[in-house]
Amino acid sequence: MGRKSKYSAEEKLSILKEASQVGVPKVMTKYNIDRKAIRRWGYLYKYQGLLGLNPPHSNQSYSKEFKRSLVEQYHQSNESMEIFAIKHGLRSVTQLYYWIIQYNESNLKAYTPRKRDSKMSGRKTNFEERLTIIEELIKHDVNYNWAVEKYHVSYQQVYGWYQKYLKSGNDPESLRDRRGKAKPEKEWTEVDRLKAENRLLKAKLQNQEMEIAFAKKLTEIRNREVGKGSGTKPSKN
Repeated sequence: MGRKSKYSAEEKLSILKEASQVGVPKVMTKYNIDRKAIRRWGYLYKYQGLLGLNPPHSNQSYSKEFKRSLVEQYHQSNESMEIFAIKHGLRSVTQLYYWIIQYNESNLKAYTPRKRDSKMSGRKTNFEERLTIIEELIKHDVNYNWAVEKYHVSYQQVYGWYQKYLKSGNDPESLRDRRGKAKPEKEWTEVDRLKAENRLLKAKLQNQEMEIAFAKKLTEIRNREVGKGSGTKPSKN
């Protein structure tokens, strides 16, 4: 198969499914794809869904503050650079790698895209919308790109709301917009607060259940590959 081209998202997903059935080595040979590419597609699909498998069509805008925040979070993380980058909405580890170099050299700069490069602009949201977006974001393994496409808000809006939520100690009230002198949003009762906290907690538990199920499936696939690769036959004794 020629190198022309980049597989579509659907083709990549089909290849990933085939790899889970017949093993990665056979798929590597059949499609002339290296193991790293298959692994990367797997991470993109896991953390960003089918959208993550689409080839990028435009450059995403990232502020200097966003880059600094992500690099500092990575320094405190125990995850590999590749998984961390993809979990936080980047398409490859290369972006994060260069940001780390720039950060260490005190040379981080914001990227200002041309108008046609802009992926999604921000929009006004109310408190209930922000609460729902963060609830669904958690259910979808903090997949910022998925939330951007689903709710038509900007990447940095979603990122900012989620970071505020984390820094507040998971307090839903942190999602209120307190800028300026706008009319205050409807006051909450203690019951309202508990209901919101319960929604977000359920979202987190649902995501953890999905993570456990995925890990079990991955272990089964790896065990099958190890069994096939060993070539050992059962003893007749």
